[in-house]
Parts: sequence; C-alpha cells; structure tokens
Amino acid sequence: MTRVTQNPSRRTILRAGTVSAASAALAAGAATPASAAPEPVDVLIIGSGYAGAVAALRLAEAGIGSVVLERGRRWTITEAGDTFATPRNLDGRAAWLSVTSPFSDRPLSLFTGVLEFAPGLGVSLLAGAGVGGGSLVNYAVMAEPPQDQFARSFGPLLDHTEMAGTWYPRARALIGTAPIPDDVLNSPYYTNARDFQRQADAAGIPTERAELAMDWQRVREEIAGTAPPAAINAESMFGMNSGAKRSVDRTILAAAEATGHTTVLPLHRVDRLSASGDRYLVRCARLDDNGRVLARPEFRARHVILAAGSLGTARLLVRAKARGDLPGLNDEVGRHWGSGGDHITVRTGMPPNNPAQGGPGHILAKDWADPEAPVTLLGFPVGYPFQAETRATSALGVLTAPALGRFTYSWLTDSVGLHWPSLDGRIRALSTAVDRTLGRINTANPGTWTLASTPAITAHSLGGAVLGRATNGFGELVGQPRLYVVDSSLIPGSTGSVPPALTVTALADRCVQGILAERLT
Repeated sequence: MTRVTQNPSRRTILRAGTVSAASAALAAGAATPASAAPEPVDVLIIGSGYAGAVAALRLAEAGIGSVVLERGRRWTITEAGDTFATPRNLDGRAAWLSVTSPFSDRPLSLFTGVLEFAPGLGVSLLAGAGVGGGSLVNYAVMAEPPQDQFARSFGPLLDHTEMAGTWYPRARALIGTAPIPDDVLNSPYYTNARDFQRQADAAGIPTERAELAMDWQRVREEIAGTAPPAAINAESMFGMNSGAKRSVDRTILAAAEATGHTTVLPLHRVDRLSASGDRYLVRCARLDDNGRVLARPEFRARHVILAAGSLGTARLLVRAKARGDLPGLNDEVGRHWGSGGDHITVRTGMPPNNPAQGGPGHILAKDWADPEAPVTLLGFPVGYPFQAETRATSALGVLTAPALGRFTYSWLTDSVGLHWPSLDGRIRALSTAVDRTLGRINTANPGTWTLASTPAITAHSLGGAVLGRATNGFGELVGQPRLYVVDSSLIPGSTGSVPPALTVTALADRCVQGILAERLT
C-alpha cells in the first residue's frame, strides 16, 4: 500500500501511484483513446456520497491516496442561487440522463442531472448522481435508531452498543448535525412544521426535532433575504441552491480533497468491474454534461472500494457475478434488499397558513407503541405549489422493512433489475401500519384526511451485499480479496424505522477503519 507523507504536490501523488498523468488529463477534460492502456491505481473508490466521502477522508488521514470515480458532475453553489433545478422550475438538471421524471408532467432535456429514477418490479428507486451522491438530494435527516429497532434490522450482524458508543457520534461529528433552532422553527416560513408537530401531539404521538445536516445560519440568511431562498422554499430533492445543506461534497469529501491525497474524477461512469490477476480492472465511460461518451478510460486497481449506493453497487456486482468477471463472489450477492419501509404520504385539510412550508425536514413523529410495526413520520415538504393550493402536507413514513428483495441479471438486456415482493403479507403490513398512524392523526384533528399513502417509490435502497453475508465483518467481499463494500448495500433492508444516512456514514467509517487495520497497513 502506497502511503503519501507530509503535504505532497500533485506530481508527487501521481508518482506514488495514486493516479497517473493520463488520469489527471482525464480530470481536466482531455480525451483519451478507448484503446489506451489501463491506468494503475492503488486505491480506487467508486462513488462519492456519504460512504465514498468517508472512505476517501479516512484514507487521506492515514496518508493513503485514492482516486474517487463519480458518474455525475460537480455542482458548485453560486451566489445567484441557480445551481440546481427547483420543484417550481423543473428541467434536465433534476434527472439523471432521462427526458422524463415522475415529478414532472413535461419532457426534460437530456442531462446528467442529480436524481435517477429506476423502475423496479414491485417498487421504484431514487438514487443521487453527482459529486456528493445522495447527500445532494436527500432531506438531510441524521437519525440514530434505538437499540430494539436496530436489532430488528441487523440482528446479530452488527452490535448496537459499539455503534452507539463509537461510530454514531463520529458520524455526527463528521457531518455536522443540529436540529432546527427555535428562531427558525418559529419563523413564518415554518408554520407547516409547527402544524405537523401540533397535530401529532394532539394524536398522542411523541415528536422530536430531527438532527439535520444543515447550516442553520445560512437558513437565517435566507429568512433575512441575504441568501437565495431555498430551504425556506422546501427545496431539497433536486439540490439546495443556497448552500444551506451540508452535503458531503462541501464537507467530508472537501476535507479529503484538501489533504492533497484524494483525486475526484466526475462524470466517470463505471460500466464494468472484473478481476485481472492480482488487480481489478475497472472500465469506465467518461461523459459530457449531456451523457455523450467522450472516452473509455480503464483503471487497474489493487484495492477497490465500492461506495456507489445499494443500486449502483448491486448493478456492478450482480452483473460481474453473472458474467464470470468476479468468480469468487458468493450467492449472497444481490440478496437481502429492502426499501427502508419508505411510504410517501400526503394529508390535506391543513390550516390556511399552509403555504409556509420550509424544509428540508424538521419534525419526527414516532408512533412506536406497537413493537411489531413501529412507524416514524418525518415531516418534509416537497416544494410543489399544489401543497399550498390544496392545503396539503407531506410526510415520509419510515419503518423496519423485511429484507425480502433481490437483484437479478438479465442476459437479454445485459442489465440488473430489482424484484420486490410488494404483495407479500409482511410488506403489506407496513402499509397498514402507516395508514393506522395517519388515521390516528386525522381523527385527532377533525377536518384533515389522507390524500395519498404509497410505498411505490423509495429513496432508501438498502441491501444487496449485506455485511457478514456477502462480505466479512468489515465489508471485504467473500472470495474477492481487496474488493470492499462500504455503502448502503451492507444494510439488510432498513435501519430501525429511521432514515439511513447516519447509519450509512457510521458503518462506512467502521468498515474503513477495519480495512485500514487489516489490509492497508
């Protein structure tokens, strides 16, 4: 393992084998012939979201250089507040290489936008794309599951005491989390949040302010009119134009890049991963902003860390296993997937002040009295005008979902798809529990009713290379030495009835520390 000492120049890093001069040219935009020899790399990280950013930073802190491949582009926040598309002005920036979006009724321009919509059998998936991955598009909720619910998700695979004592606190410190402050919550822009909390309280459902990866001082500037309005307009799903969201491209990954030990290559889509002697061959397509292939670079890496999220990692591993590219993988690869219990819910009949729907998230309502079906509702406005027009409010239901899904490979289309048995009684019971919770709130607040409740789309894809089954206890894939998974693929279906971002970050940190101790010393 190559270690980089002191504060080397970029040239020194290249000499050390982190990335060659040809790869640096790729990063700068120079075309490379498809037949160019593979670039030698010591540590290659695929994906730049929470898990990939943590891996890059921890390696850099240990003096180890890495190359991070990211399929999407880099999104730089501008003072003009026009980096991302918004729900009120949706365009190609909102969709990953698609002219349609489930969130728009009009055609979009083809662009390497921030959010992929991937239809599956039984459920469809949302996945972030861009430097920063899912942290660009999520609702920034950083929740730690309680011990009993954690155990229902992980069983004996992972120890809650260890996670709560060490890794969750480290993750919160890395990300920088804080609940919504009193002055922001009490501002005119967050009346919807206060109404959501009041209505849950009326139903006897305990509430708390969610820990969020937000710069609340920046939100105060939005309120004061000195920063572009974004969080106060409920922007989040397609990025936040004010920069108030603490996405990892501006925090954890930025810290890794600042060391000089981490090289990020945007618009590098990994198409194939295969064993090649004592190395791994990673074949890519280098894209322009509209998805055209400019070059097909290849890398030969001694260590590969998969951090492309459950969907991205499953696509690579399941395809590689089926085609014989990674013959050592066991039959656990592609299995034990779950939706995180996601249910998108909309209630209507809210008070007339409903247009003030600041976000991204804010209040967690925890209907956990039934230990067999604990329901968490996260108040999160989506920023569409219809919510004001119909006096509606949206919340995300999160539950402990059984890990019954699986990814499979199709030889006919050379693609990987998801099968989720949505009619299974264990899964349908989740919807019943969510509807029961919504009904309690509606009953306690006359004049309100449920407009929609659906588990058809999830933003929390979890599983496909589960810890201790497809991998060892620190994410190294069984039968494939020096090939690691550190992302949401490790998690069997859910994270104890809370959103998974904090657990993904904490688990990635734990795995990388184990990898450093066992393999990269």
